[in-house]
Amino acid sequence: MPFKRNWDASCPRVWDKWEANGQEWVVQDLDPKDDEEAIDILVEHLCTDEILCSLSKITEDAESVEGIRKFWALCIAQRMCPALYTWVDGKKTLVALNVCAVMSSGDTFPDIEIKGEKWKNVYKGLVFLEFKQDPHKYLELDLLLHAFGLVVKRDYRGQRLGAKLLDAREPLSKTNGIKGTTTVFTVQASQKLAARCGFETISEASLKDLADSGLDYPPEPNKYIKLMVKRYD
Repeated sequence: MPFKRNWDASCPRVWDKWEANGQEWVVQDLDPKDDEEAIDILVEHLCTDEILCSLSKITEDAESVEGIRKFWALCIAQRMCPALYTWVDGKKTLVALNVCAVMSSGDTFPDIEIKGEKWKNVYKGLVFLEFKQDPHKYLELDLLLHAFGLVVKRDYRGQRLGAKLLDAREPLSKTNGIKGTTTVFTVQASQKLAARCGFETISEASLKDLADSGLDYPPEPNKYIKLMVKRYD
């Protein structure tokens, strides 16, 4: 049976909050009223900047953009996405989020056809590593919190906000009975950040490996994507 979160009167729940240089910040569940804005942020800031998306030129293919939007929407609907807000001119503003979804071993969630050649190229690159090493088997856990994109708006980067979102996965997961998380990190900076946050690498592949498998990536042997996991004991 697919995972279903108990979304009650306590939600959206706050997972972290702090103040820095007179600016207030809060990491909480993504507010349902912000779902469409969240997807717009992902398309504008992640589809252009994340390496698999940019190399695949996903934004140049309308079918792929629509396909990835629908995929993200189904993930977000599970209500397991940590989001980061701050106040701009007195208004609470969404500036970053991590698209997450709970999946069981062998699960096909979200059950949607991957449409658009550019999106297919990205998606196949992400799942390539799970064929090499199943994170559920590695951690010996049926349920894991999978992530399909972490994005910080460009104007807010360089403040370790990504680390705040990664850290928020732990209380979010534990509160909902999830004991581990897994993500494909696609560039060295995010891989180093994840390692500092306690993630370990269980599988990796170069862009050349992806190209050799038939995917449309440059045969670059020294740039790696990594499947990383963290257990919450």
